[in-house]
Amino acid sequence: MIFDKRLAVNLVLATTFLVLALLVSTPLRVHAFIALLLLYAIAFLIHHRRQLSFTRHDGVVVVMLSLYALSHLPVFVLDGYSWRYLSPGLHMVGVIPIYLMLRHCWEEIETERFRTMLEYGAFLGALGGGLLAFFQAYWLGLEKVDGFLFHINFGYLVGSLFFLQVALWPSSCRRGMLTVGIALALAATLLSTARGAYFAIPIVLGSVALLHWRRIGVRKLALGTLAFCVMAVASYQFVPLVETRVDYTVEEITRTLEGDVRHSSGGRLRLWVLAIEAFKERPLIGLTYGEREALNESLVGTGIINQWVATISRGHAHSQYFETLATGGLIGMAALFGYLIFPGLYFFIRHIRTPSDDFALVGMVFSFGFIVFCLTEVALQHEMIGTYYAYMLVLLYVMSCKREQDARVRVTRTTDQRGVN
Repeated sequence: MIFDKRLAVNLVLATTFLVLALLVSTPLRVHAFIALLLLYAIAFLIHHRRQLSFTRHDGVVVVMLSLYALSHLPVFVLDGYSWRYLSPGLHMVGVIPIYLMLRHCWEEIETERFRTMLEYGAFLGALGGGLLAFFQAYWLGLEKVDGFLFHINFGYLVGSLFFLQVALWPSSCRRGMLTVGIALALAATLLSTARGAYFAIPIVLGSVALLHWRRIGVRKLALGTLAFCVMAVASYQFVPLVETRVDYTVEEITRTLEGDVRHSSGGRLRLWVLAIEAFKERPLIGLTYGEREALNESLVGTGIINQWVATISRGHAHSQYFETLATGGLIGMAALFGYLIFPGLYFFIRHIRTPSDDFALVGMVFSFGFIVFCLTEVALQHEMIGTYYAYMLVLLYVMSCKREQDARVRVTRTTDQRGVN
C-alpha cells in the first residue's frame, strides 16, 4: 500500500541517509530530497486524515518551525510582498508535514535503524566532503575549499557532520568508522578556511567536555585538551591554508586594536553596528532591505561606516543574530530564540535529565554547533542549510522521544515480570 506506515518510515530513513551522505560531497542540493519527502508526507496525511491526532507537544514543534517565516511577515508586507523575506522560513515550515507523518507512524519507528542511517550517512558525507576538500586544496590548488558551495557554507555543513559523529561516537558500536569520519570532517572543515566553523569546534567541544568533566575525569580532560592543542599547532604548521588563514586573522585583530578596521573582520563589525542602527529606526519589526541600504548610504561620512560597507547588498550583517535584529526587530529576536536557541536548551535539559538518551546528546551538540555558526554568518538564510537544520532537529527530537518511550516500556515489562515471579 502506497501510504503504509512502514513505507513512510522507510522513506524517512532513506531520505535521512541521502541528506547526510550527499550534503557536501555532490552538487545536488539535499533539500530536494526533503521536498520529495514533503510531497509524500502531505499525501500521506490527507490519506490518514481521520486517524490523525495533535498534541500540545506537536503544537510547540509546529510553532517553532513556523517562527522564522511568521517573524518576517511584517517586512514582507512593507516591501511589497517580496518573497525573499519568507523563503528561508517557508523551507523550515515545509518540514512540518514530515514531522506530523512521523508522529502518526510512531509505532513503526525503530530508533536503532535511524541511528544506523545517521552514522553511515554522516560518515559517507564526511568521506565525500573530505576527499573533495583534499582534491580542491592539493590538486586544484584552491585557496578556500568550497566543495560545490560558498566556502563558508561548506565549512559549516561539514562541521555539522563533524559534530554529529562526535556526539554519536561515545555510544556507538561503529567507533572505528566514526573515528575516520570525524578526522575527515575535521580536515575538510579546516581546509574550508571558514573561521566561524574554526571557532565553533573548540567552543562546542569545550562546553560538552566541561559539562561531563566528572564523568571524563580530570586526567582524560587534560590529555584531551593537550591533544587538541597539539592538533591545532600541527594544523598551523603543516596545512598552508590554515596557516594563511590564521595569520590573516591575527593581522586583522592587530589592526583592529590599533584602530584600523579597513579589512574583512572590520567590515563585519561595522555591519553589526549598522544592524543596530537599523534596529533603532524601527525596534519592533526592523527595516526592509531597501530601507537598510538607504540608511547605510546616509551614514557614509559620519564616521560610522565607509563607502565599501555601504555597498553591501541589503546591508547583509554576516550574523544571524544581527541580521535578525536589523530585519525582524524585537519580534524577530523572540522568534530566533524559538528556532535557534530553544532547541539547544531543550536537548541540553533532556540530556541532563536522561544521560542515557544518546539522541538528546546528538541533538544538543548539533544545536550548539548552529548556535555558534550563526554568530558570524546568516547561516539559516541559506535555503538548503535552513531546511537541513530544521529536518535534523525534528528527526532527533522524534527519535529522542521514541527512545524515552521505549525505555519506559522496557521498565514496565521488567516490573511486571518481577511481579509475576
